[in-house]
Amino acid sequence: MPSAHDGLHQSTLRAMVRLISANTLTYTEMVAADELLSDKTDHNVKQLLGQSATIPEGPSVLQLGGNDAAQLYNCAKIYHEYSQKDNHKCEYTALNLNCGCPSPSVSGKKCFGAALMKDPKHVAKLVRAMDDGVEGKIPCTVKCRIGVNDSTPFSRKTYDRISEKKEYEQLRSFVDAIASDGIVTNFQIHARIAVLGGLSPADNRKVPPLKYEYVYRLADQYPELNFVLNGGINSLSQVKEELDGNTSLAGVMVGRALCADPWSFSMADEMIYGDATVDEIHQQRLCTNRRELLEAYGRHVDYEESRNDPAEIRRSLVAACAHLFAGEPNAKRFRRELDEIAARPERLQREAKAKVWSNISSGGKGSSTLASAFSTSSTLAGGGWDDMQTSDSPAAVASVGWDDIQAIDDNTKWDENEPPLSELILEAAHRNFGDEV
Repeated sequence: MPSAHDGLHQSTLRAMVRLISANTLTYTEMVAADELLSDKTDHNVKQLLGQSATIPEGPSVLQLGGNDAAQLYNCAKIYHEYSQKDNHKCEYTALNLNCGCPSPSVSGKKCFGAALMKDPKHVAKLVRAMDDGVEGKIPCTVKCRIGVNDSTPFSRKTYDRISEKKEYEQLRSFVDAIASDGIVTNFQIHARIAVLGGLSPADNRKVPPLKYEYVYRLADQYPELNFVLNGGINSLSQVKEELDGNTSLAGVMVGRALCADPWSFSMADEMIYGDATVDEIHQQRLCTNRRELLEAYGRHVDYEESRNDPAEIRRSLVAACAHLFAGEPNAKRFRRELDEIAARPERLQREAKAKVWSNISSGGKGSSTLASAFSTSSTLAGGGWDDMQTSDSPAAVASVGWDDIQAIDDNTKWDENEPPLSELILEAAHRNFGDEV
């Protein structure tokens, strides 16, 4: 059960995972309620909720974040309505409320994420609102920690003196409150406390000790509920070990370990689900080697670049490939080459804007065209022609889009003679790994 992490766009890692596993349940990054509700245009909704148009999404969960029932209801309703539209690719198998993020910007300033664990009854109200928003059509689940700690600064010595019995009973009380009305039957539990003051998000993943035994006990004591173990899981073999040793668990969630080495999880269907023979893998059109994976993922990235500005999306498309050869000789050089490939559209766009500015400054080609564009183009809404005339910096054309640049000077088109992104990625892989690709 992987979830997306830093540097990866909402759908890129999920698309990569789906090409190697038909069964793995994927999660989106947390979509903050206020971010979705602040801009309900199709473009923003697609950016936050959209799925790959070329790769089947399969089993997947949309994670929401917020502490206002009305907002979460509206978010769930927006998703539900958006998913019904024939021209949109957006169909998740469940919703999830994030009650585990310890980031100060989330659990502190905005008072959601892990901070919600301090008020279980309110969490129950929030998930009821989400369930109402989707009209009960898909399950609502909760991702949380084993508890929260408000001590500032956090002291491991002081924490270790806390009664484990008391800590576990507080966790049980949280589960009881959320599950009481039967809406939530699935919990994903990061088996550490969340420290809400004095620890960074990174330290919150390392400093508080893991207590897997709490999740094991919940799974044994609540057979009618499903509990997924999260935290400190670093390999597919560890996933299998946890599931084999604790048959009451409903699953194991992996995050950063999968981002750091996605190919190491390519045997998930066979090792974990046990229903993917070699013949079945081919029938499901799954990739059995990294060349097949790059070719299939390449079709996805080329499609996305054909429909979006490469300068805006290429980095996220390339990021999913960055650690595909983790641990192999030349892996670091491969990542450097991918960085250069990812940065190319932005660099060419900057050069094109500088060229346009140079022409305009000298009274050459583009002056009258750009003046007209400023009065008609939505991409130039943030500036004006008078600003252009009084500025002495290329930054004055910072809001100019590719269409506007090309209208001024066809020679500035960024992808003129540029190979498809899929080809650039595959060539970089061949240069560094040869026939092993």
